[in-house]
Amino acid sequence: MPRLILGHTTDDSIKIWVRGSARWPVAFVDVVDVRGKSAGIKQPPLQLADDEFYTGVVAWRGLTANQRYKVKIAFGETTSAAPDERIRMAYTEGNFQTFPNSNDNAPFCFLLGSCNLHSMGLIKKPDRVWKRISNIAMTNNARFMVHCGDQIYADIPLPPITSLDHYRRTYLDAWEDCIPAQAILTELPHYMILDDHEITNNFDRGVSDADDNGLLDVAMKVYWEFQHQHNPDTVGSPRRYYYTFRYGSAHFFVMDTRFHRDSDAKTGSGQIIDSKQLTALKDWLTKNKEALKFIVTSVPFVADVKRPKKDKWCDPVYAAQRREIASHILQNDIKKVVFLTGDMHVSYCAKMEISNASKKTTVHELMSSPLNQITPDPALSDLFRSPQTERHPSGISITSTVDSHSFYGQHSNVMSISVDTAKVHYAIHRTSKAGRGPRGFFVP
Repeated sequence: MPRLILGHTTDDSIKIWVRGSARWPVAFVDVVDVRGKSAGIKQPPLQLADDEFYTGVVAWRGLTANQRYKVKIAFGETTSAAPDERIRMAYTEGNFQTFPNSNDNAPFCFLLGSCNLHSMGLIKKPDRVWKRISNIAMTNNARFMVHCGDQIYADIPLPPITSLDHYRRTYLDAWEDCIPAQAILTELPHYMILDDHEITNNFDRGVSDADDNGLLDVAMKVYWEFQHQHNPDTVGSPRRYYYTFRYGSAHFFVMDTRFHRDSDAKTGSGQIIDSKQLTALKDWLTKNKEALKFIVTSVPFVADVKRPKKDKWCDPVYAAQRREIASHILQNDIKKVVFLTGDMHVSYCAKMEISNASKKTTVHELMSSPLNQITPDPALSDLFRSPQTERHPSGISITSTVDSHSFYGQHSNVMSISVDTAKVHYAIHRTSKAGRGPRGFFVP
């Protein structure tokens, strides 16, 4: 079982996720600098509870920007356990570097991936995949990793049941049985957001009974236990899963495109995100209009999908909400917008040209998917309309184009994204096999 995950990091803090056990329900956490001396503000032992599957988070503050640190975890039976009464398990030490200050424009790299098939491990074992990702992160000096959805497949090979044990065992299947996955969770900070398979395939309140039968509550409780509690705090009332963070002068908005999704078949006008999240996204875009901005969406926003279309932003039932976001970007002269996505089991670089009678702007999108899968390798024309133009009576026009030179349908892969003062560079790396796919850059 993973016992340590490095989570949300800032220029002076980090969230440290731990998991103990019934026998060892207390976590003793320490953060030390490169000299081995305790750093930051010492935190008390963390008492872990059975009803949270003995998971918990320590928020460690008082660190220095852009410095390297080591996390050390030990477990005890009580909060008063002496050092010689505590135990250390495998993969309970981690290494990270705090983020730079907000005015820092130095180049940096991060990883993007999604769709971690694990429930059919006898067919497609993920061990090699996570070893490769670890090596890619080290080679490229990646500062963090964004997991863009489907970190688990709770509905494969069989439909999920309304059981905490079922969902917890699914996470164990993904992260405990694969030792290299345990390792990389301790090697750099990780940011995660759910997609459908953390609940059930193509989850949508408009057609699913998961909310009525309790499945949604169970799935989201376990999502909190394993993923969301080590993300940045979400502004607003409980059950809000979108969040923001920054790395230096670059800003990130991670959308929750599942929990409030509702195709609303009765009216034919649905939502992927609810009104509160939509307002937060537009406010964030306006506030940071001149800065480089990455928006994480578990399903593609820019590309126009042929199939399966009904689950994506381009579906007619969600078109009004997609158009509202695009129009907000255009009307408010918001620059440097890059969407990050997964889900489709291919990778690419795409762009969306947004215009009306008097203005024109361009946003970009990078897709990286899947980390590990067994689905066929498709062609670009099988999945996307490119270029595809949508014109609306309001006067707004949206043209989506997937760069054919960037398209990569061979499994499996992860993307490294490198940012400098003028460009965003991307490179697609094979994971289940040696080699790499396309690479390129654009000016956001």
